[in-house]
Amino acid sequence: MKKLCMILLLGVLLPFGNAFAQGDDLFDIDEEDSLSGSKVTAEQNKKADNNSFLSSFLSNRLPASTARNINKAEKVFCYTVDYAQGDYEGYLIDDLAITGSCGELSEEGKNVIKQFLFNNNSLFSNSTDKCNISPKIVLRYVHGIDHTDVLISSPCQSLTFFHGRDITTINAAPGAAVVDQIVNSYSTLKEKFLSPALLGQMVASGQVMNKGQKEIVRRLSPTEAPIKKWNNNNQAASDTAAPKAETPKQPAKSGWNRLK
Repeated sequence: MKKLCMILLLGVLLPFGNAFAQGDDLFDIDEEDSLSGSKVTAEQNKKADNNSFLSSFLSNRLPASTARNINKAEKVFCYTVDYAQGDYEGYLIDDLAITGSCGELSEEGKNVIKQFLFNNNSLFSNSTDKCNISPKIVLRYVHGIDHTDVLISSPCQSLTFFHGRDITTINAAPGAAVVDQIVNSYSTLKEKFLSPALLGQMVASGQVMNKGQKEIVRRLSPTEAPIKKWNNNNQAASDTAAPKAETPKQPAKSGWNRLK
């Protein structure tokens, strides 16, 4: 994570770009009912409360319950995501396909996101420009059994906050360089996502944490030898070689419990 922090520190030195993906309208980068299109006021530019992860710009636009989970998060997990195709049957988060896990953020990692992304008013815009959101990273901020998800899009740089039925999208085009650097850095940490339920985890991290979970992963691996003896070719061959006259007639090996 120290390496990631240094990368992000270098990334913020880059000039902010205005490259904004163009295309058919899919998402309004800002909701007209919550963003008036006016310039950021002096009050909004004041430094955010030290106890808050969110800048005044974000705090003024997010429902209190959405912001609360971020400000009071006990754990923060990272996932790589993409749009789910029509025939996709894998794991979803906010109706997006989970393509991998980028781990749990350390305190240092959480502070990097706070300082260079969430707590920087200059990264966001009141504009109502439209573009096609390109989902890349979801950060899940967990507080108790509640959580708020933050989708980071690049290109079409934006942040989308999910909390229950509340969905708020913020234009982050002025901070394109920072957003892109964060997406690229966390994407390099991508590992295979494993179901938290299979790993016996109560919080949806999808990361192998202990020896018991590693044993579950080992047994689930398709490269491992069959666990059940009746799925062993050598055992099946031995059964076939037994004298038919001395063996009671057995039912045909077919049906739901027969593996081919």
